[in-house]
This record gives sequence, C-alpha cells and structure tokens, in this order.
Amino acid sequence: MLGSLADLQNSDRHNDVVIVGGGAAGLTLAHALGAAGRQVMLLEAGGDKRTKASQEFYRGELVDKVVHPSTDNYRVRAIGGTSTIWGGRAIPFDPIDFEKRDWVPDSGWPFGRDELAGFYGKAMDAAEAGRPDFCPEHALPGAQKELAPGLDGELVRTTIERFSKPTNFWRRYGPELARSGNVRIVKDAPVIHIQLAEDGNVVDWIEVAAPDGARIKVRGGHYVLALGGLETTRLLLASNDLRPAGVGNHSDHLGRNYMSHLCATSGTISFAGPPAGIAYDYARDDDGIYLRRRLWLSEAAQREFKLLNTTFRTHLPEPADPSHGDAILSAMFLVKDMVLYEYSRKFAENPISWGGRLRHVKNIATQPFRLASFGTNWLRKRTFAERKLPSVVLGSRDNRYELEFHAEQAPNPDSRLTLSGERDALGMPRLKIDWRITELDLASLERSYELLATELSRSATGRLDFDRQKLAAKAKRHGIVGGHHIGTTRMSVDPRDGVVDPDCRVHGVGNLHIASAAVFPTSGQANPTLTLLALTFRLAEHLGRNVMAQPSQAQAS
Repeated sequence: MLGSLADLQNSDRHNDVVIVGGGAAGLTLAHALGAAGRQVMLLEAGGDKRTKASQEFYRGELVDKVVHPSTDNYRVRAIGGTSTIWGGRAIPFDPIDFEKRDWVPDSGWPFGRDELAGFYGKAMDAAEAGRPDFCPEHALPGAQKELAPGLDGELVRTTIERFSKPTNFWRRYGPELARSGNVRIVKDAPVIHIQLAEDGNVVDWIEVAAPDGARIKVRGGHYVLALGGLETTRLLLASNDLRPAGVGNHSDHLGRNYMSHLCATSGTISFAGPPAGIAYDYARDDDGIYLRRRLWLSEAAQREFKLLNTTFRTHLPEPADPSHGDAILSAMFLVKDMVLYEYSRKFAENPISWGGRLRHVKNIATQPFRLASFGTNWLRKRTFAERKLPSVVLGSRDNRYELEFHAEQAPNPDSRLTLSGERDALGMPRLKIDWRITELDLASLERSYELLATELSRSATGRLDFDRQKLAAKAKRHGIVGGHHIGTTRMSVDPRDGVVDPDCRVHGVGNLHIASAAVFPTSGQANPTLTLLALTFRLAEHLGRNVMAQPSQAQAS
C-alpha cells in the first residue's frame, strides 16, 4: 500500500525489512519479499516525478569535470529511480568476470557465475527482456549467426545483447505493491542517517527527514540500502557518528574502487563482401524481444592476451559532421538539444558554424523521403510502441562502420568517492568524485583493438583502421558510462578486503545489506542492471530465510 510520512510518525507496525530506495533493485526486492509474506517498508527520497529541486540533492563535487559527467545526470530521484530513463540493455556477466585473474588487480568474486545462474532467469523476467539466451544460434534460430560471415573463431565471437521494453520498475510493480497488505511504500521520505546500536554490530534505526524539518526514526528487523552506487556510498560515509570513517568503512574500502565502463566510438571497420551480409541491425526473437549482435573477445582471448573483458558494436558516423551526407544523422544532430542529456552527451561538442548547419539543412532537404520514412518508422517502433526500438542504427552502402567499444574497467583504490565540505538542503554532505582511468584500462583497450584488427585480417572479413592516440583520448574524454556506478562497497569474504560479505551484508553489521552494483568487485563488460537484479533475487531469498528464523515482535509477544 501507499503510505505517508504521517504514517511513519504514528505507526506501530513492525517492519521485517526496511528498504531504502525505490529504483529497480528496491522495488524488485520489495515485490519479492512481499509476495513471500514479509512485512516490508520501502522509503523513496523522491516523489512521483523527477524535478529540478529533487535532482539538486544529487549535485556533487567533481575533481575532473572534463572526464566525469555532472552527478545530477544519469540518476533520477523519484519513484522508479533511474529505471525511468535507462536504455534497457540486459546482459549477464561472463564466467570469467567472477574469477581471480592474475592480470587484473583485486579481481575475483566470493563465488562463481554458477551461484547466480538460477537467478538470471528471474532477473530477465523482472526486466521483461525475454529468456536468458545470448547465443545467436539459439536466440535467432534459422537466422544469420555471425555479425560478419566468417569472422567468428576462438578469439572473437558474435554474441547477443537483449533489451528490456525498457521497463520502468514502478510501472512494473507499482500497481501490485499499492494493493499489497505486506508492503508499504512512502515517497518523499529521504533517509539521511543510519544509527548503529552502541556496540556498532546492528542498525538500531534509520532517520528520515520530513519537509517541516522534523526527523523520524524508522525501525525494522533488517535494512537494505538500494539507493544506487553513489547515494548508498554517500549515506554510509555520512553516517559517521559512531564510526568516524562511516558505516562499513572498517577496512578503508568504502568509496574506493569506483568503476564504470569505458564506452565510446573510435576507429572504422571496413567489412569485405556485400553490405547486405552484415547483420548490424536489431532483430526480434519469437517473443518480440529486441536483440542485437555484437563482437566479444572470448575468455580464451582475454587469458592469452591479458585483456579486460571487451565488446564491440557497429555504430553511426559522427552526426555533427555534415559530410556524412545523411538526412537522418543531420536531423539527429539538429534536434540533439531536445534529447535527454544522458543520450546526447557524446555528440561532438565543438561549435558548429552556420555554414555547417546549412549543410545539415541541405542533407535534409535533398533526402525528404528517406527522412520521412525513417520518422514514420521511429514513431511506430519507438515513440508509440510499448516495447521500444532501442536506438537508431543505420546500414552502410560502402560497408564501412564506426566502431564502438564497451570495455571493463579495472578496480583502482585511488578512484574513489569521498564527502565534500558542502552540504545539501537536508544537511547531508555532498559527494566528491575522483574517477580515474588506469594504464591497464588503456593498454587493454589498445590490445583489444589490435586483436580485432588481426582477426579481421586473418579471416579476410574486413579491416580495422584506428589511431592509438585518438583511441586513448576518446576513452579518457568520453569513455565513462555515466549511469554505471560500480565497486564502491565491494564484496569480499574477508572483512579486510571489502565492505559487504558474500550475502551483501555489511561486514560487522548483522542487519544491514546493500542491493547495488556498488557491491560488484569487478565491472565486467556487461551493463550492471541484470546482474544487480540477479543479486537482488538472491538477497530476497537470503532475507526470507533470516526473517523466518527471527520471529516478529507480534509473534514474540
């Protein structure tokens, strides 16, 4: 059911689990626990919609404003969280991502991929992304397997990425949760403090800030922080009355190893053979799910060449350059200011002269039917469709494509989140972000390009032209995926090596858990949402067992 701050002040309800954060993880966890008969309270800091005022709470300090986007972008402080703007890409981690790799410092999860195998199916269902099948021959039976015929081998393979609708998790679970007698959701309820008991071993209560300045204590048997990587870390660091370094910072890992993914466009791939033979476009499986082929450097390649996990996709020419001569790209560039910042950020930032804009207009004027056909299809498949075409992809008449990389970033303790000296309107310290890219990140990316170029030449399927200096510059300047906040509450078996244990429980705090990509020890090549959802279902199962083992107050009396 939907509650209010007044309910928090006047309620004598016992909460088995208190969840902080109403995004994809928080709502999925609330739904799973409520269905299992647990009494759940979910607190969301935002309201029904994102507003300028609510986003202001996310503003933070950047050590390097050139490489890291503003902290009030890529996140939404409202019910549904960032699932209200995500692109919907749903990809699992690979088995190698969980392993200790001698060429990747601080790599290795406390468990292997098999531990999540049973939860990925539930995660796919929650994300409405179809069945967990990522092999082209199974996902698209009878269709072309390879992105480029003849390219696949031991080192380079075609794999599938699947796409959600994209699912807004409040629309997904909100109606059912609003009717639930087991789950109470309170919006506009920002949590500003975690209060530990005197011995520091459990959470006693958490504090919610009311608009009138009042502070409300909320208690539960267990607490789960599901605020996203940045806000989860900020709340833990700021709750420093009993633990001066913050809750969970016993080993100085809290806030460190801040990772994202490196993703940008660099280099040109020229395929041999007819353009019709390149499977660059989206396809749909038997369930109507959008899929797309991409190139992956296999586990064998990663081991042999000491690479971080990396994938490649064909991409569009730079829309800002009118020399592409394409009406669709020119229209995309001219309307870029109407697109969400999160999706237009990587358009060329150099000023375009009036002459350049006139050339864009000329491209549009000389191809009206091409643009009209595209616009009609976009309205039908994207704007008005429930399951939306994920993005614009275009074929190439000369079989030349810009190449986009999506690469793992290695853990680095010097890449970190700390608290700044500035406070927000609720008195919470703002974040200070010092995101860094390592020499390993750049060296792996260059070796990955070299390997793909070698395999294209060996298989006679094409040629890859790239400039090493431009590749490194692109990775540094445009590389970070602004919405992927990974590693700052890393998971470990030994409390000396991380913030949470293998059950996502904060080391040394018996009833505090984290549901966030911040617990990932490494970032892998995959977007984090699907693995976060798998971990969330695993956490729901774990909490369900613990709540059953601990009688509620009503049962105890």
